[in-house]
Amino acid sequence: MKKYVFDFIVALAALIFALVLGIIVLKIAIDRKGDFFYKNTNQTQTSTTDTTKKKTNTNRKVADESTGTYWIGDSRFVGMDKVVDIKSTDHYYLEAKIGQGLSWFKKTALPKIEKTRQKNTALKKWRYVICLGVNDLGDLDNYIDEYKELTAGDSTIELILVSVNPVKNYPTIKNSDIENFNKKLHDACDENNWYYIDSYSKLMDLGYTTTDGLHYDNDTYQDIYDIIEEGLSDYEQEKAASKN
Repeated sequence: MKKYVFDFIVALAALIFALVLGIIVLKIAIDRKGDFFYKNTNQTQTSTTDTTKKKTNTNRKVADESTGTYWIGDSRFVGMDKVVDIKSTDHYYLEAKIGQGLSWFKKTALPKIEKTRQKNTALKKWRYVICLGVNDLGDLDNYIDEYKELTAGDSTIELILVSVNPVKNYPTIKNSDIENFNKKLHDACDENNWYYIDSYSKLMDLGYTTTDGLHYDNDTYQDIYDIIEEGLSDYEQEKAASKN
C-alpha cells in the first residue's frame, strides 16, 4: 500500500512539474510571437542604426538658410541615399529613380522638383546636384541642351554636375565611354559657368568596390557622398571669394 501511495505522489509531482513547465513555455512563446530562437530585435536595430550613423557624414554644410539643395540621380543616388540619408540634412531634397536618365529627368523629375520649390518659398536659391548619364551615355548633347534651357529660364538655379562614376567589368558599359562622356560634360560646364565635381577621378585614385559591376558597396557610396560634399564646400568657397 505504501508503495502505491509513494508512486502516486511521485507521479502527481511529475504531472505538476510538467504542467508548470508547459505554462512557462507557453508564456514565452506568446511573448516572443512563437519564436523560440528569439533575438533581441531592438538591440539588432540599434546596432544597425549606430553603424549607419558612423558612416553618415556629420560635417555636412548647407549654403545658407535661404538655399535648397536638390540631389538628382539614378539608381546610384538611390543606393547612396540608403547609406547617408540625404534628406536628413536641412534643406536637402532628393529625386532619384532606378534605371532612369534624360527622359525621366525632363518628364518626371523636374515637375516634382518644381512642386517642392513651390512649397518652400522661403528658399530663394537652389543648387541642383545632378548625377545622370550612366543609363544613356549617348544622350550627352541632349543633356547639355536641357541644362542650358533649365538655367536660362531660371536664374535661381545653380547647376552642379557630378561626373558619371566608373563601372567594373560591367558587360554593357565601358569606362572609356564614361570618360568620354565626363570630358564633354566638364567642357560644357566650363563653357556655361556650371560647376563640375569630378568624383570619377577621385574614385579611381581611392579605389572602389561594386556589388554587381555597376552599383557600389556602402563604403564606396559613402566615399562618393563625401567627395560631392567636399565639392559643394569648394563651390561655396569659390563663390564667396569671387564676391570679395
